[in-house]
Amino acid sequence: MVISDYLQVKKLWIACDLREEPEDQKDEIESLLQSSQGTGFVAQENGNIVGAILCGSDGRYGYIHHLSVSKSIRKQGIGKSLVEECARFLKTRHILIMVRENNEVGNRFWKQLNFQNANWLKFQFLNTKS
Repeated sequence: MVISDYLQVKKLWIACDLREEPEDQKDEIESLLQSSQGTGFVAQENGNIVGAILCGSDGRYGYIHHLSVSKSIRKQGIGKSLVEECARFLKTRHILIMVRENNEVGNRFWKQLNFQNANWLKFQFLNTKS
C-alpha cells in the first residue's frame, strides 16, 4: 500500500462497515506507511483495490488493523493472503488483533485462521465491544 491508495482504501473500509477511528486519517496512515515498524498491503482487481490490511509492530507484538475485502469477492483467499503478508512483515511470534464482538463475519474469519482468545503460543484474538 502507498498513500495514494488511501481514498480507495477508505471507500473499501466504509463499504465493509469498518468504523472510522481518529488514527484512520490520511496523515496517520501516511506516518504508518513511512515507518519501518508498519505497513499496509492491498489486493487489486482490474486496477481497483478490493482488499486492504494495515499492520505494525511495537518491537514485541505485531498488530493487524482494518482487514477488509470487498463483499462481492470474499471467500476466495484474498483476506488470508493479506494476513500472510502481514505475518511475513511482522516476523513476530505474537500478533494481536481486535475484532468487535458483534462483527460476526470478522470473528468467523479470524477463528478459521486459528486466531484464538489469549492463545499466547502463536496469536491473540481480542474481542472488543462497540
